[in-house]
Amino acid sequence: MNLWRMPRRFSLNRFSPWLVPGLLWLWLFSHLRVEWSLNPQYNYGWGVPFLALLLFYFRWQRRPAPEIGARNNAMAKVSMAFALALLFPIRVIEEANPDWRLLSWVLAFCVIDFSLLTILRAGGARWLKHFAFPVCFPLVAVPWPVQFENFVVQTMMRAVASVAVEIAGWFGVGAYQLGNVIQLRNGFVGVDEACSGVKTLQAGIMVALVLGELLRLRWNRRIALLVLGCGWVFVCNVFRATALVFVAANSGLDALSHWHDAIGTAALIGGMAGMLGLAWLWKGEPRDDPRKSGPPRIFPAQWGALAWLALVFAGTEFWYRNQERQLIESPAWQVSWPQNETVAPLPIPDSTRVILHYDDAKTAAWEAPRGVHWWAFFAHWKPQRAALQLVRSHSPEICLPAIGRTFRTARPDVNVPAGLVSLDFRSYEFEQNGRPLFVFVCIQEDKLAASAAESEEWNMRGRLLAALHGKRNLGQRLLEIAVTGMDDFAEAKAAVAKTVGEIVAKEKPTR
Repeated sequence: MNLWRMPRRFSLNRFSPWLVPGLLWLWLFSHLRVEWSLNPQYNYGWGVPFLALLLFYFRWQRRPAPEIGARNNAMAKVSMAFALALLFPIRVIEEANPDWRLLSWVLAFCVIDFSLLTILRAGGARWLKHFAFPVCFPLVAVPWPVQFENFVVQTMMRAVASVAVEIAGWFGVGAYQLGNVIQLRNGFVGVDEACSGVKTLQAGIMVALVLGELLRLRWNRRIALLVLGCGWVFVCNVFRATALVFVAANSGLDALSHWHDAIGTAALIGGMAGMLGLAWLWKGEPRDDPRKSGPPRIFPAQWGALAWLALVFAGTEFWYRNQERQLIESPAWQVSWPQNETVAPLPIPDSTRVILHYDDAKTAAWEAPRGVHWWAFFAHWKPQRAALQLVRSHSPEICLPAIGRTFRTARPDVNVPAGLVSLDFRSYEFEQNGRPLFVFVCIQEDKLAASAAESEEWNMRGRLLAALHGKRNLGQRLLEIAVTGMDDFAEAKAAVAKTVGEIVAKEKPTR
């Protein structure tokens, strides 16, 4: 019996200190997986957990000897308890706001903090310094804050388009830049997020960090590799956009679909190969770090941490189930296009279907009266965890500049009564061909809190109120209307109110 129990105790003492951090990392990756799946810009995130584990394993093989008495660090114990306490409000808010990127960063830092403190108690300051890089590495897959991401996306798209137009001019190809769109004689070439290299840039940052670690570069060379690698990625994507301009100019716009993926793949391979070559030139001789003894024995307080994690998830579920009893069904509504001979239902691009993952959608354009042009898009998401994230990903501040519209300002919100429902629209003003383009966006959930003072805003207050009222997985409806041909916002607002009253109707019950 002793021969059987001793190996089990040894295995438990060896791996149990990492049980709670491991569960926290699973929580974080489960939270991020929705963004990794739905946002093509962050698809590379699926590889980050495996790379982080691999980097940790390599460092584990050459870990230094642990410091004696490190686990009795009182400050580390207090900090770990504080990090665990934060998990309850984080979990409650997360359930109502799976798309809140600020919360993603808070959760990521909380998990990293607890993991580093666990390492500090396991092996002291030497272990903390030794394992800090692989523990912090998953931050490369946490989505950037929306404002910062939009700034980088728009800046890079305009920069790539500008350089591509300049290069095309050197070779006698007439091209003109309109925001993120390049105008040619025979049509337009759009510089989207893929062509701008934002996705490649983020993946390039990840690759630069991994190469620096695997080749064990000095820190100054790692920083240089990161900076030069980002610059090289930009150059490769300028090549990509310029090549597409030449293809469109010489072979027509129809040839773009044939060459787009091939040129993009070539740019990606060139970017990654350049970074690998530079890292290989800088690699140094590996130093011997002989493997030392393992970590201390099990932390008794760990079982309390496991119980607390179970309470966090159980308490959150109890809170939302209790609050959901107080939610009321909002009147279901549908959109029917106006009875106008100019109404033309439009096809929805496959790329839009892939990004939004809606359950039902339709779009149309029409003219009424003469000279005033309308475009409308309606979509419905049934209750699911990702619905809120999907519907909020369709934002005119991001989508319209990508097709050459210039954002001017956000206009005041507009409330429009439409039969049994009252729809709240956010309004924006863009510029199109020198004239105003007014855009009105309504997002309404299928269930509402009983409190009349509830806020539907997407700011911090609105998100906290959503958690307070237990709003999750409610289903959403999106109605977006754009109108051009009117120069005055008040005139456009009145016309939209009249149009919404005509096209929005109560949804017929399904059998």
